[in-house]
Amino acid sequence: MSNFRSDLVGIVMVNWNRWQYTIAACRSLAQSAHRDFRIIIVDNASADDSLAQMRAALPGADIIACAANAGFAGGCNIGIRRALDLQCEYVFLLNNDAEVESQTISRLIAASKARSDNAVLGSALVFADTGKYQFFGSKRGVVLDQSEYFSAAADAHLLEQDAIPTDFVIGAALFLPARVLEKAGLFDERFFLNYEETDLCHRARKLGISSFVIPSSVVRHHAHATLGPYRAPMQLYFLTRNALLFTQKHGSAKDRREALKSRLAAFYWNVRRSWEAGVFLDPPTRGMLRGLWDYFRGRFGDCPPAIRRLDADFRGLPYLPSSAPQEHGGAIPQASSPAGH
Repeated sequence: MSNFRSDLVGIVMVNWNRWQYTIAACRSLAQSAHRDFRIIIVDNASADDSLAQMRAALPGADIIACAANAGFAGGCNIGIRRALDLQCEYVFLLNNDAEVESQTISRLIAASKARSDNAVLGSALVFADTGKYQFFGSKRGVVLDQSEYFSAAADAHLLEQDAIPTDFVIGAALFLPARVLEKAGLFDERFFLNYEETDLCHRARKLGISSFVIPSSVVRHHAHATLGPYRAPMQLYFLTRNALLFTQKHGSAKDRREALKSRLAAFYWNVRRSWEAGVFLDPPTRGMLRGLWDYFRGRFGDCPPAIRRLDADFRGLPYLPSSAPQEHGGAIPQASSPAGH
């Protein structure tokens, strides 16, 4: 068993062209009652001046510059490895568009210790703009890849529990004891974005490691800061392709058939909606189609550049390439400042 520094938390964030959110997330950590943590920021080859801005504003953070965009899954893996190298007992994956409260981390540590550091934990997520719950747990749906989120309207009683058993934990606020990572491993980087945390939770469950949301641990989330709304083409590309990959990994033959039927049905209804609007295939439907095509031909990892262009046009944003040339020009991530917060 590895030696860890008791209660040391490695807080891992992945940044891609949204340094303002990342800096705000780091500053929210100043109010944390738990002070023994290290901030690890992985910059996924941003095309803007993220590195310069973050280095100037966050001199105590450990900033790793990637030569290419490794996705959320790959970026988190780089940060997790760094946290484990620092002998962190816990790794807290925090979206860079999320902010903690004073007791967020303390309550996760307490809940983990109560379960002998043998559980996957998550915070309750609330929308930063409305204060309404985004996520406080889920149960397995009729189709394996489609979990049903608990709702504040129907499941409010669950919020009174110390811990809520859940099918998976959203990666926006995912708390992992190092011992769990040693057993279950890191993210499958084929997902790149979406379903990587669901996959990890299912792999852990097969090892007897359950997942819980701790409702007293709250994180405020500026949802969709990077991917945009649910019907954005890039979002639908990753959701479509990765749902099928997830079911391929964890489902029975029946599960795989049901997942494929579900995704094809969703594609069919999107095609109909496009035709009724007088469009052959609207951008979201084209995102779904490419996701289906890439799944069937085994193309995983990042989405094609054409999907990023389609997404930018749909959202009225400038096109940003997945990766920008980095100052060091190498293939190996480079760490800047020493650990500290």
